[in-house]
Amino acid sequence: MANNITGLDHAVVAVRDLGIAAETFHRLGFSLTPRGEHPEWGTANHCIMFRQDYIALQGAVAEGDVADELRAFTKDREGLIGISLSTDNGAAVVERLQAAGLEVPLPRSLSRRIETEEGLATLMFSETLLPPEATPGIHTRVTQHITAERERFPAWLDHPNGAIGVASVSAIVAEPVELTQAWDRVLGPHRAVITDDTVTLHTGRGLIFLSKPGDLTQLHPEADEDDLPPPPALVAMAVYVSDTNRAAEWLKHNGVEFSRDREGTIRIPSSEACGVHLEMIQG
Repeated sequence: MANNITGLDHAVVAVRDLGIAAETFHRLGFSLTPRGEHPEWGTANHCIMFRQDYIALQGAVAEGDVADELRAFTKDREGLIGISLSTDNGAAVVERLQAAGLEVPLPRSLSRRIETEEGLATLMFSETLLPPEATPGIHTRVTQHITAERERFPAWLDHPNGAIGVASVSAIVAEPVELTQAWDRVLGPHRAVITDDTVTLHTGRGLIFLSKPGDLTQLHPEADEDDLPPPPALVAMAVYVSDTNRAAEWLKHNGVEFSRDREGTIRIPSSEACGVHLEMIQG
């Protein structure tokens, strides 16, 4: 993949109360990691881990720049606040993006303290926040996991709904087609594919959709334009599940509101998933 970016690493859901968010996503059939804390950011999270990517439920718990961003965001709503792209060499990503003319800061080391089956562990990673002009419309970081071998215990990967990975995230923007050149500079040439006024970004693993607010229902029929935040905003996510029938049975058992189309895709309204229009598709 161009610029040492290998795909979508994780999506971040900003929440007001981590305990309530954990209960919400347990009800949807996800297994969560124990609560982890980011001392450098003033935040904490529960993660929904898959073999190659994950979802982070993140809340502000102390003082810090990222905690301040979360508090400002969740003052108005909960939901997807950003994504992270994956790499095995954060320094190389920065070097290449700087060579492409972007003002990208050097990676900074971060940690997450978490209780594991083997006791308290400190997970290490580096992250680089990309400037807004690099990935217009989506708050984006690049993550390199230094202690990846400690991050995925079997119990964390076993989800009652059969979830196995992140398929895509969707954002609403004013003019999707105008953003393709910027995204191609980050992801590599021809990674942005235009279909009418909708753009599909191929990250290497996982898709990013950019659409106008009025066109979002073509991707996510349950997303009512009147309920959407103003663009730009991340608003929807799809996850792969091993069996949509199994996932549907779990949701029925827990009384979760959802609908299905003729292909079996499950669509869960944002009111049931901390502000995220969530889909479950056959993986």
